[in-house]
Amino acid sequence: MAKKMAFSSILMALAIVCLFGASIVPTARISMLALTSVFGAITVAEYGPKYGLIHYLGVSILSLLLIPKKLLVIIYIVFLGYYPIVKMFIERLDRRAAEWLIKIIVFNLFLVIGYIVFKALFLPSMESAVVMLVLKYLPWVILASEAVFVIYDYVLSYIITYYYKILQIKINGGK
Repeated sequence: MAKKMAFSSILMALAIVCLFGASIVPTARISMLALTSVFGAITVAEYGPKYGLIHYLGVSILSLLLIPKKLLVIIYIVFLGYYPIVKMFIERLDRRAAEWLIKIIVFNLFLVIGYIVFKALFLPSMESAVVMLVLKYLPWVILASEAVFVIYDYVLSYIITYYYKILQIKINGGK
């Protein structure tokens, strides 16, 4: 139990460091955000969805307290933090077409939730010209978001596979 807690805590700390890095390094913001969910995926891979949920909640709460740019924290909470857990359950179906359909539906559901949160928190303070521009091209924004999500899911799958085949063996001492 102590090993699980220590390992999970280290992964939570690394996720928070990446979120903090995303808030101060403008050139690697998207990469740093995506990297935060990798630590959640490793937690899920090692100890299952229960520890994955604890990881997600811990990183979310601590990030709200520690990270200066709350928009990045909201992106983590709404899009990236929960996804490794959901991905694990969806991929247990072992039917590619159904998996992708469910993943896209879940992503779009959380895209709508993200829009509602963004609208409530940030749109009142944004310039109306920017808002009108985004709304004018909203279908393209959604389509581009879905394309980025597919790439993100593919890369996350690749990293999880790499973790299982190589890193997990090295971490456990070749056992």
